[in-house]
Amino acid sequence: AEIVLELVTRKLGIEKIVDELNPDKSFPIYLAYYPYGAIKGDTLSTFFPTNKNSYYRLTDNEASKDMVKDLGYSKNGAPFAMLLEKNLELFVDLPDEKVTIPRNVYQPGAFFPFSKLLSRKSSRIYAPNSILTLTSGARSVFMLPSIGCSSHHINLQRDYNVQSSPPKTLYDHWFVFKEITQAPITQCDWRSCLMYFSQKWLDKLETDKDWLPLKVYLHEMAWAHYEYQRNSFYYDVFYSIIQKRRNLKPNPYLVDTARHLFTISLGCLPGFTIATDDNSLPTQILENAFVESYGLKKYITSILQPAHFNFDKDNQPIYYSLQHPSTHVFSPKSRTISSTLTEMRELAHITKIFIQELAKNNTMCSDTVLNQAAKNVEFHYFHNKPDPHGIINLSNKLPMFDERFKYSQYKETSASFAADAPFIRGCVSIMPAANRLKVSN
Repeated sequence: AEIVLELVTRKLGIEKIVDELNPDKSFPIYLAYYPYGAIKGDTLSTFFPTNKNSYYRLTDNEASKDMVKDLGYSKNGAPFAMLLEKNLELFVDLPDEKVTIPRNVYQPGAFFPFSKLLSRKSSRIYAPNSILTLTSGARSVFMLPSIGCSSHHINLQRDYNVQSSPPKTLYDHWFVFKEITQAPITQCDWRSCLMYFSQKWLDKLETDKDWLPLKVYLHEMAWAHYEYQRNSFYYDVFYSIIQKRRNLKPNPYLVDTARHLFTISLGCLPGFTIATDDNSLPTQILENAFVESYGLKKYITSILQPAHFNFDKDNQPIYYSLQHPSTHVFSPKSRTISSTLTEMRELAHITKIFIQELAKNNTMCSDTVLNQAAKNVEFHYFHNKPDPHGIINLSNKLPMFDERFKYSQYKETSASFAADAPFIRGCVSIMPAANRLKVSN
């Protein structure tokens, strides 16, 4: 564990701080490994893996005395941790709505939860309970083409002992994915690794002045992590000013969606992207299962996963869909019956006005990251039906501008892009303006 800590801190550039502190063996750290789909923590507390492929909480009898002593400070929450391998997803689960709302995708090198470092004793509790869940790998994942055919699903049940019913919604895909990857026949070695810090680390950070440089470093990381949230009040005001100034009286649901698109463009909340590696899930195992066993031959097995967008560095689009909403603020839809194409045109109008106003100089948002995003990000809209107004692009054009939709480990495949997939029927791409998209219906 000490070697792992040394390697990771060196990668993060804080090795000098840790070397000077030189914590000895009396500072326990724990390494925990989780297979894909395992719940690392639910709305109550953290789960710890056993050698028998089961899990326990610190409040359970299985917890050793040493574990309770070192990590007992997190009995009703989560211990301070650092992610070492693969990705984790923090999300809100809404089973009645058949949707998950991605909150964060943690990558190796991430520390969390910062509340263990930042919170001070207070009689007021601001953080609600029973909201967030954390999984090993990505939870908000789904196959782009439909995988709900009962006759094909029987093959997965036979070959991989899948117990789940054929998925009826995108929300259900993860349950099938998890069963496939955890089936003995796959011999899947995908796992995430977390390093948990014991109580002694936190005590030193809080009381020992020699540990102040490390505490300051972690506080700076936390400060940067919450940068958008700390300034969201001002953005709320500015969005309201824009609507009043431009006399916008749109569907509140679409305004929430437009604002969410800008939040995705800033990288503050995840959008969706095509999985081309195994950082968030074992893609090759799943693709093989759905091609060779399920029999998905007609369409390319594109898997969508949550990811954060960086308009300064990324040269590939990220996506959002009206058919699979994942906004964290959602006003009720208008009772007026309207088609997705109509909603897409209204959404395009709202975002166009927001961009015009946010990109202006000498305003409240001048020189902010939101101002930069408005100048450097473009939104494009896709649907599988033609738009008579020429605002919405045909979804079958998407692979021409994002070759990841053609990605498959089967190089000689004759499968095609699933242009009529539910996610695509009302899809928005968010991409750097430098890679300006030129689409013709």
